[in-house]
Amino acid sequence: MNYPRVPARLLASEAVPGVVEAFGNLDGLLLRDGAYWLVTRHEGTITLAKVDADPSRVLADLATWTDPDPDTSGTYCSPLPGGAMAISGRETVTVHEADGTVRWEHRHRDWQHSPEATGACTPDPAGRVLLATMAGPLGADGLSMGDICRALDLATGEVLSEYVLPSRAAAYEFQEFPDARPEVLLTASMGQDGTLCFLVTFEDGELGVRATGTVTEACVGVGPDGALVIQDIGGGYLTRTQDGTDDVLLEAGDILPEEWVFVGYTPGFVDDKRILVVAAEEQWAEEGTHLLLDARTLRPLAELDYPQPPGVTAVPLGDGTWLTHDEETVQRWAIA
Repeated sequence: MNYPRVPARLLASEAVPGVVEAFGNLDGLLLRDGAYWLVTRHEGTITLAKVDADPSRVLADLATWTDPDPDTSGTYCSPLPGGAMAISGRETVTVHEADGTVRWEHRHRDWQHSPEATGACTPDPAGRVLLATMAGPLGADGLSMGDICRALDLATGEVLSEYVLPSRAAAYEFQEFPDARPEVLLTASMGQDGTLCFLVTFEDGELGVRATGTVTEACVGVGPDGALVIQDIGGGYLTRTQDGTDDVLLEAGDILPEEWVFVGYTPGFVDDKRILVVAAEEQWAEEGTHLLLDARTLRPLAELDYPQPPGVTAVPLGDGTWLTHDEETVQRWAIA
């Protein structure tokens, strides 16, 4: 690729046990209340660590809880106001206080014969309710009518509102936007049936859910003013979508060598002007080429030059820096 090469400068590094698995989990990196969080699981504990606002450091506040079900995969964690934590499991949503005690537990129907289905949870941007996805009601034929999203009172767990989603037995993920918008992004990955993207709000005591993006993508990065950069799960294209503007589509073959694809599943906004994506010769490559694209047009701007070959994980933080990892060491970078 004949793009200008710009050096990446290492700002900080920190050992984070469990980070390799975390970057493969739907809750591994979360945007909550304007800050990014790493969620790791290691030796029976769950750790929520806020990414430091100081770019010369990796992590700031860390809090740990005993994992209530360490042998069960597919749980989803989220930080909550006041240092609490929510956990979404196959049959329960639970809020744990900062000292580890349980504030409340909400039980719901299991997904039964859908082992790949997983719920997700997040506080709404106002910090009033917990938004949570879970298995929904069955119809008269015994088949699912759709999964549901519920708004649960953060203090009591009371169900305040619910919405039946068009997705069924999906793996869910919530992300907030960096600019304190009242809506959050919900993605529902359904394997070969594709991925649905929704914008969810809780206003005047009611849940509002509307579709956004298209139905075949799985990997989404959130940006300012509601912008999304969406990566096809097969790595064949990127899409930039935003209310009030035309979608921008970029085929991998337009900017990459023949048969190369986008990899890493973590496209995102380095800042308001640049998007960071990773490309490689095949989906399962262990090393990749990191590219900066124009945040509006997706036009290639430069290839990042690291001191050593980078892996395929690059997580943009929106403040001009991004994270990678080398085994269990998390590294924070900026353009030199």
